[in-house]
Amino acid sequence: MKNIILCSSNPLLIKNVYGFLRDEGYTVDTVEHPALAVKKVLWGAYDLVIVDAEPFGMSAGEAAQVIRSVAPGMPVVIMGGEGGKDPAGMGAPLDLEEFKRTIHNIAV
Repeated sequence: MKNIILCSSNPLLIKNVYGFLRDEGYTVDTVEHPALAVKKVLWGAYDLVIVDAEPFGMSAGEAAQVIRSVAPGMPVVIMGGEGGKDPAGMGAPLDLEEFKRTIHNIAV
């Protein structure tokens, strides 16, 4: 697993998570809106989608449902408030160490 979509409109969150993912050797494409993450999944070859629960428009949960329906084997991690409700979710505030463990467990 090397290609990840990171979806967030929070520049600080993108900076921290993007930096960690790049340091770990992942290729990361960033988008601001969950609908764009869905489009990228349809158009590209990605291994994982990470969606921030904060974006406006399509919710992170809705985006995860659509992504899972069009790419059933693709893991989706939701970060933030909605994340605690999802089996592969991360609650708020984001614990970077827990996030790292989650990504490494999915990537194996």
